[in-house]
Amino acid sequence: MGNNKQGGNRSQGHYEFIEHTADIAIKAYGDSLEQAFAVAASAMFDIMTDGAAVVSEESIDFDTESVDREGLLVGFLSDLIVLHEVQGYVFGEFEITFFGENRLRARCRGEMFDESRHASGLHVKGVSYHMLEMFDGAGEKPSFVQVLFDV
Repeated sequence: MGNNKQGGNRSQGHYEFIEHTADIAIKAYGDSLEQAFAVAASAMFDIMTDGAAVVSEESIDFDTESVDREGLLVGFLSDLIVLHEVQGYVFGEFEITFFGENRLRARCRGEMFDESRHASGLHVKGVSYHMLEMFDGAGEKPSFVQVLFDV
């Protein structure tokens, strides 16, 4: 899985797959750490829907809190898994706003999962702290997050 996916209309960033034996790891880049979070979410839904196009029919906003930025990433992606598993949503667009080091607000645009249009990709069971990396380039260098998905 050495693919490099450009974010296209989903985000201005991109992501790449990182070699891992059992699960799927990605490194998501953006002009800001908020954008890197958004690209990581986009990558996760690409994995779940096998890259199928997602229509931005609905918008859902939610807040995530944690003790630090690493926990914010894991919590944010975990909240998205719950929205997918429990309510059936798939998302293709994400706007992230940080409030300090331990809170974010996410605006996610997407639609209900439709088996006829969204190819069934891999089932993402969770997000791991294992291999988690984060770098805030603060506009000078690309920001990135590296995350491992439990599939």
